[in-house]
Amino acid sequence: MATDEMFSSHSTGDILVVTFRQSHALDAVAVDRMSAGVKELIKNAPEAKLLFDFQHVPYLSSSALGMLIGLHHRIVQRQGRLKLAGINPEVMDVFRVTKLDTVFEIHKDAASAIEAFRQDV
Repeated sequence: MATDEMFSSHSTGDILVVTFRQSHALDAVAVDRMSAGVKELIKNAPEAKLLFDFQHVPYLSSSALGMLIGLHHRIVQRQGRLKLAGINPEVMDVFRVTKLDTVFEIHKDAASAIEAFRQDV
């Protein structure tokens, strides 16, 4: 289990669950640092199954959305899979308007995302 002031992570079977913390996900200045921390987590995890849980995050800046797109690209290049969970309705509207809901697999909560990973072939 890794804990950072911006996120915490733990494994559930072969799934790495990264839970973002509200106060830092709101801070656009901290996005680069947060991105570096997550990149470090996935660096040694080729073909990883990652779940990003945003249950405590009421808002994502455009910088944070850009970070997610970059991380998604990096994970896919490494034959990994990424699912998102716990996105609040206002942020989900942004995902829909920008069509990011077609890029990311988004689940209501971490439990349903974990179940989806287990059902993936």
